Amino acid sequence: MSVYKESRFNLRVKLRRGRILLYNTLSRALCLLEEQEAALLGDIPNLQDVNVLLNNRVIQYLLGQGFVLPAESNELQTVKNLYDGARYDPTVVNLIVCPTLACNFGCDYCFQGEDKPLEVMSPEVQDRVAGLYQRLLDTQPGIRKLQMIWYGGEPLMRKKVLYDMADRLIDISIRNDKEYDATMVTNGFMLNKEVAIELFNRGLHSVQITLDGSEEFHDARRHLLSSSKKGTYWKILKNLKEWIDEVPIAVSIRVNIDERNKDGIMNLIDDLAERGLAGKSNLKMYFSPVETNTQGCHSVSELTMKKMDYGELEARLNRYAFRKGLISMPYPPRFLGICSALRPNDYIIVPSGDVHKCWDTVSFPDKRVGTLYDMDKLLGRQNFNHQLWENFDPFKNEICKSCKLLPSCSSYCAHKFVYVGDSAGDSILPCPSLKFSINERLILKAEMEGYISRDDYDPDEIKTDPYELTPVMHTVDSMISGSRMYVPTEFTV
Repeated sequence: MSVYKESRFNLRVKLRRGRILLYNTLSRALCLLEEQEAALLGDIPNLQDVNVLLNNRVIQYLLGQGFVLPAESNELQTVKNLYDGARYDPTVVNLIVCPTLACNFGCDYCFQGEDKPLEVMSPEVQDRVAGLYQRLLDTQPGIRKLQMIWYGGEPLMRKKVLYDMADRLIDISIRNDKEYDATMVTNGFMLNKEVAIELFNRGLHSVQITLDGSEEFHDARRHLLSSSKKGTYWKILKNLKEWIDEVPIAVSIRVNIDERNKDGIMNLIDDLAERGLAGKSNLKMYFSPVETNTQGCHSVSELTMKKMDYGELEARLNRYAFRKGLISMPYPPRFLGICSALRPNDYIIVPSGDVHKCWDTVSFPDKRVGTLYDMDKLLGRQNFNHQLWENFDPFKNEICKSCKLLPSCSSYCAHKFVYVGDSAGDSILPCPSLKFSINERLILKAEMEGYISRDDYDPDEIKTDPYELTPVMHTVDSMISGSRMYVPTEFTV
């Protein structure tokens, strides 16, 4: 009987001369194996002499990095335990507050739709937001931190509401000896230096701003909502240049990509670099495919990119932007799928006082999980929609469970499973772009860290094949199975 086994979460990227780049999605370890070492890894199940195994330095290294495990190890249970620890972390509250759902931009791919309500969060609802936070602190002594996220619509359209709420929540945090930190999702049009300073003074340390390609491409889709459809690119960058070197707020520039603007992203990278925004510790960019996850954006479903095409493009963009000093090393994350929808202490609050769990549902009242006007029912999680989120379990989905990316992805987007019929086109598939570009990310990391050089691999041979990660792709039926009621799970080896 074998003493050790190879991890089910190992990924091999074939290099020249028989060498391989080896990555483990559970331990997140990356190493380079020579041809002889790679052969030894493949022969692990047949090795039974304990003394030989214990005295082999390669095997000991592979054991220490999680590439090789004792034969009796239950990796799936290990992943489940880590997942539960992250999902049910009792020490942090995330409040995502929308001072308004109104927006000054008219983006046709917005999942909230273009016809947004103009309602502003009233003083009464603001009182109830503060009341929810205080009640959570009173009933859960293990809470240590409030992570505040300002969202919309465009939150800066109602700065006074945002400032007043921030002051109140900071005061509650101080009185209860809790940490407070804030971030914001904004289009950046009103984020000038004065506003940046006001936000920083209220505990905001990071923002996400969207630029959808060079000026021509960005302005064609992210223009002002007014009849003039005036472009916004120049103003966003003018604002950034005003304060990026003086106000210590980290900026994450998100680039949404579809068939219409995919050819304008390289020029955006060049423009940001030419404007002196490259190489800054507090400014990085990342790329994301446009997806049609709600009825509000189905009109652009035919314009979204195919998953494989997007993955290949993203790999090229990552390499180019990294060399320009505009992204961090693109490395696979842990548990992408754990979001506000799945964490018990996360609540998204819209101006009416309705409470949601998912960012994608805020414009759809029928998907709320409760209201601040019935706090007992909200915190009792008695609402049907609330139960859908509570009961979602990626470990009940056979395709997700069999995938080598499970520790990285954990089903990625619960919304696509819980509300299967809401997505359109290629967006129905829940898998992240990582599934179509992970090899290229690993090659880039290894190359930049000096493990390998460009001569060590054939670009065509190292391309990510999603079928090497899981033999079967998701269908609507397989996703429905992933939204079954949650049952405590034990796994056999």
